[in-house]
Amino acid sequence: MDTRTGDDGGPLAAPAVVVHPSSMAWFTRQNMTIWGATACLLACCGPGAPGESGSDSSEGTGGSPGSGTLDPDPTTSPPPATTATSGETGETDDTGATGFDTADTEIPPEPGVPLEQFTCAGARWRFVDPTPSLPGAAAVDSRGHLRVTSSWSILDLDETGQLVGQLDASPPWGWGGLDAGDNVYLSFHDEASGRKGLRKFAATGAPLWEIDRGPASDRHEFAGRVTVAPDGTTLVGDRQHDRVERYDAAGATVWDKTLADKSFDDLFAMNTAGVAVALRYGAEGAIIALAPDASVLWEHPFATEPQGYADIGESGEVVAVSNSWPPHVIRLAADGSVQWDKVIELPQLAHGAVSGLATNQAGEIALAVPALLGDTNVAAAVRLDASGEVVAVHACDPTSLGSTIALDEAGTIYFSGIIWADDGEHLFAVALE
Repeated sequence: MDTRTGDDGGPLAAPAVVVHPSSMAWFTRQNMTIWGATACLLACCGPGAPGESGSDSSEGTGGSPGSGTLDPDPTTSPPPATTATSGETGETDDTGATGFDTADTEIPPEPGVPLEQFTCAGARWRFVDPTPSLPGAAAVDSRGHLRVTSSWSILDLDETGQLVGQLDASPPWGWGGLDAGDNVYLSFHDEASGRKGLRKFAATGAPLWEIDRGPASDRHEFAGRVTVAPDGTTLVGDRQHDRVERYDAAGATVWDKTLADKSFDDLFAMNTAGVAVALRYGAEGAIIALAPDASVLWEHPFATEPQGYADIGESGEVVAVSNSWPPHVIRLAADGSVQWDKVIELPQLAHGAVSGLATNQAGEIALAVPALLGDTNVAAAVRLDASGEVVAVHACDPTSLGSTIALDEAGTIYFSGIIWADDGEHLFAVALE
């Protein structure tokens, strides 16, 4: 997912529903009230008072090295309470971002709880950036560290939520992902030369290699949907030019193909066997499994409005979800047959959407959901079991917006989003058991 998180805008009457393009999240401006005991209706796990756990403390909230030194790109700085025109940031659909264009206005809600008190129900730890910042992507590595993007930085939060590192790659770049060795992959655009490429960094942030992917078609292009397999194989898909590139873990080109009959919009995930899952968006959308040579293994109809998310496991099973509300989730076997297909009812929440999907090898599913709880904007993380049944819904304090989600093999959910404060939007991240 791309980390460019510019906000689009235009005249809007309140109350109204708008789309926040940095997270594909629907939210409604309402009079905000401090949310307290209502969390108990949502959090089906975790001891203590709503939004607290025995190990949750302010020690994991900001104040760590680097958290106060972010220098976000001007196009990603939190917007003032004025309008902005869609497309001003130069974001393009092939970057692996939301790719959703809107001309609505974001009217920030009134701030909720103080930043130092913010948490989510059932949180084991929490991190809140004390400076204005925006998340764009998140992944958990083998150490139990959360890597979350913040404008043009990648923050490294350890297993207790402390900020222990920060990778500041030269912008502009697009998030690619992590491999099993915790290496980081980013696509980039060298604006001086007008060329695009792919970079690989060690978990420490040390650069490992950089490859040139040729000239960019225009000055805004710098990415393509980058998909990383556990073994370090990468795919880069370019929906605008029907082009798919495959590189090995050393950055060598395996193949570079233009597919005249390409029928998908976005690549989302790839397993060690080299099988990738992609989505075609819209009412006539589909889930597509691609073989290591980019041929189509199978295709299954799946409407996505306006788009969706997908993941694939080492067994070849695929989970996909539409961005629409209530969430529509489907699990397919490695041959494309349907294991189950459900609309997930969440009666506690309203006016929501899905802004992120994560799965693990045990079959568990986590969804990032921005929605309304009563008349309050809350970021919510929804946990589903392997059969698609709701196990827990973790709701955060107002006023917050859920953006990205990750899930480790032990079942811990890593959830990030934004909190609205007096000085703008602040990134938060929490670990949820």
